[in-house]
Amino acid sequence: MNFDAIATKAVNALARHEGKKLLKKNGPSKPFEPVQPTVMKNKVDDKFRCGFSSKITMPVDIKAKEYILAGHKTGKTVEGVLDPLTVSAVWLDCKDNGGIVIIGADIVGLAGMEINEIRNRLSDFSRKTGCKSINICCTHNHAGIDTLGYWGKALVGPIPSNGKDPEYMEILFNNIVKCCEEAYENRKEGTLSVGTKHIEDAVYRRRQPLYARDVMTRIRFTPDDGSEETWIINFGAHPNTMGGSNRLVSAEYPGYLRAKINETKKTNVLFGIGAIAAVDPGMYSEDNYERARIEGEKLAEAALSIDNDVALSADITVLRQPYYAPIENGVLALMGIIKTVNYDRAHCADSSLGVALKTEMTYIRIGSLEILLLPGEAAPEFVFGNYSSAEESATGMGPEVNAKPLVEVAGNENLVVFGVSNDMTGYMIPLNDFVLNEEAPYMSNGKDRFGNGHYHETNSLGINTTQVVSDVFAGIIERVKG
Repeated sequence: MNFDAIATKAVNALARHEGKKLLKKNGPSKPFEPVQPTVMKNKVDDKFRCGFSSKITMPVDIKAKEYILAGHKTGKTVEGVLDPLTVSAVWLDCKDNGGIVIIGADIVGLAGMEINEIRNRLSDFSRKTGCKSINICCTHNHAGIDTLGYWGKALVGPIPSNGKDPEYMEILFNNIVKCCEEAYENRKEGTLSVGTKHIEDAVYRRRQPLYARDVMTRIRFTPDDGSEETWIINFGAHPNTMGGSNRLVSAEYPGYLRAKINETKKTNVLFGIGAIAAVDPGMYSEDNYERARIEGEKLAEAALSIDNDVALSADITVLRQPYYAPIENGVLALMGIIKTVNYDRAHCADSSLGVALKTEMTYIRIGSLEILLLPGEAAPEFVFGNYSSAEESATGMGPEVNAKPLVEVAGNENLVVFGVSNDMTGYMIPLNDFVLNEEAPYMSNGKDRFGNGHYHETNSLGINTTQVVSDVFAGIIERVKG
């Protein structure tokens, strides 16, 4: 038995012990009550109100203090700054019963407990404004400062210490709060529309199936007074172009995207990722920094060229549903136990470890536009279909064993998904392409029947994650659409 196999047994034993402690302390977890949708509608003139705010969010002592860089190997320290990280917020309402806030942050992710801490800090704001929903969408930036904890210096094997810096987290939280408050104060009246664009060669898939979604969605607010527009842009590609050797802080390609748009048209831009599991930006250059720049600028050009906008009626429906995600991954369970990551855990009879993560997903409908905020990195085929056949799949199983794709659950092929939003729960990989290392599952990469490596499973909660997500979303759709 090799070291990883021994470590897996030890880690799983600790996780099972935690499951028993949670059971003894709190009893069996009870399913969350189904949440009913909140509906806001302008019954007078079909106008929206929208406000925007953005702040550079960087520590002042970036060169004097040790900060951990997120997104690749553990224990990497920041050596400089290529360009700054930002936080942005968009307030949106239809002049009735409050509104919603969408926050975009150039960070790798935030755990659900920290999302709720930010919401708690905004409780007075929510009472004052009637805000019905606060959502934080992370760009999953692999050239930012660690905000999850995953990338601290290794303790043993793949188990890292907490890589977060408390002072930087406070800067981040404070700026998010300020952006929300300012976005509300900056709101103006206008119209909202949505448009899309296929962008050839802007994505590269690293594992089977080779399907990747190459569609950009742009949600466009046009103020009646002719001032700056506000765009929310969604596209599915990992901001990881600068690679594992990079030691410079950068907003990655989303930063170049925003800058390029503003060279042409002064615009407020919030960017959010789509379904990004094993989906990289286009292979434009062998130079990693140049590749990031080209990706951002090509996406900016695409956003500026969208000409198929469809007007959205001024009605907003929102539903945030908490749920339990069973954890089969002993490494991720242990990272929560030792506080590397601030996971909110509960006992779970559906997990072999007896542990589940308390997490959430949020559904937003604006006019005819349907949006789903997911707490992890979804494989595009899980969202949009195009599962592997039995002949192509890593396991030899056919697509019929997989969870229903989310666009089918919604009954809408144009469903827009924002990943790494309101939590970070890892990868969502379909069952028929889910392969683990037999001796050290979730600790070491597995290999499939074709000899291909399977890294992403080691950073997933477990093999049943997609089915759980699909089932929870089906419940949401039933309550929204009846």
